[in-house]
Amino acid sequence: MKKVKLEDMAEIFSGLSYRRYLDDDGEKFQVIVQRSIKKDGEISDFDELTLKSNIKERYFTRKNDVLMKMPYPYDVVCVKKEGLIVSDRIAIIRLKKDYDPDFITHLLTNTHIKKQLHELGSSEKIPHTSLKEIKQLELIVPDFNTQVKYGELLNTINDKIREDQRQLEYDRNLKEAILNELWGEDNET
Repeated sequence: MKKVKLEDMAEIFSGLSYRRYLDDDGEKFQVIVQRSIKKDGEISDFDELTLKSNIKERYFTRKNDVLMKMPYPYDVVCVKKEGLIVSDRIAIIRLKKDYDPDFITHLLTNTHIKKQLHELGSSEKIPHTSLKEIKQLELIVPDFNTQVKYGELLNTINDKIREDQRQLEYDRNLKEAILNELWGEDNET
């Protein structure tokens, strides 16, 4: 295993400040905003915006881009869908060839990384980080094949966590529905 700075393993830049591209006569685009990036690597809930079409290609997602929210809690996701626009205050991390995006995504959610960001970051009430600080993050990285194996394992664990959360939500709703039905029957007498 070797210690590597994130800037040595990837091209890192900020998403698009899309407000200046808003145009009622433009094209419709799906835009990844802060709320789109969820804990445990989920991505959903995009904004659909009408923007000018002269947006640089670098702001559109590519398969396996790693995105990190720059305000706390620094949630991270690996994007599988191409052609979405990434908004500002989200770091776009495009990894070089010898790094597995799933593994690096999981690594960036680790407590050691959060600690580094805290030490490097601002002392504001709502902590946030900068591209400069993200580039300075030091990661402990095994060889590529080991990265792939760990990435797949950690993805499987995340899938199980999401399924467990869905089941828990279903059970809560079922409980509430049963109680509501009982409540309704009581009102009829």
